[in-house]
Amino acid sequence: MWAMKKTIWVLVVLLVVVIGSGILQSLSLRKKGNRLDKLLHLYIPMELAAREIEVSIWKTANAIFYYMTEPSATSLRGYRKELKDVKEYMNKFKALVKTEMEKRIMAEFEELWTDVVAKGGELLKLRDQMTKLQEKTWGAVHEVDNVIDYKLQAALVEGIPDQLKKEKALREIEVSIWEAFNAINYYVHRQFDKPKREFPIQLEDVNEYWEDYKRLDLDSTEKPHLQEFASNWMVASGLMKETVQLADELKAKYIGFWESVHDAGDVIEFRIQRHLQKGLGQMEP
Repeated sequence: MWAMKKTIWVLVVLLVVVIGSGILQSLSLRKKGNRLDKLLHLYIPMELAAREIEVSIWKTANAIFYYMTEPSATSLRGYRKELKDVKEYMNKFKALVKTEMEKRIMAEFEELWTDVVAKGGELLKLRDQMTKLQEKTWGAVHEVDNVIDYKLQAALVEGIPDQLKKEKALREIEVSIWEAFNAINYYVHRQFDKPKREFPIQLEDVNEYWEDYKRLDLDSTEKPHLQEFASNWMVASGLMKETVQLADELKAKYIGFWESVHDAGDVIEFRIQRHLQKGLGQMEP
């Protein structure tokens, strides 16, 4: 009798152990299943969305860079496409956001990105303004050059007083005009100090040689063109100065744009990505 009771208790204990093990195993499997579900439907989609946002941020910056260097329909389309992609993946990420921390981080990113988009739009407008200004300046410089080529130099017929001195002065004026124009065109594309320093030197040379020319013995075939040159040169030199000022503004605003892009990119790289890595680490057994 005692042996039978003992056997029954042993069986009961074994049954409890088996049932308990089953329950624990079931809980473990459920926990693993929850982890897997969270991994597949939360962390991986968030990671992919964050990665696409970051990639599109830098594609946006590169599209702006190419537009600043050489405006084209291709770079403009690329810029607009990347803005659309950032918005699309940002919405995908926001749809997965659960915690208050994630909401705060995304709000910070959206504020920074709004600033990037505003600065990018301003840069595009300024670059288009620069294109128009360059074309206008090109035309004005050619007008001045035409006065020299077809009127002042054409008046230097044989036997005219101070012919060699006039030819030298007009040659120096013309060369200095084109050197000044070359300096500002270089400065528009590469805002280095040297072309910016060279530009006012060439302007001064034009004015100096022009004064030398006017002090020479001018006859009735030359004097009528003096005012035409002076007026055209005032317009051309004024436009060149305006071009330099706009190039300075573009440089400053492009630096501001670049810094804002970095700030937005840093939120993705150092806030969101690290937050996701921390969450993934907590899921490990």
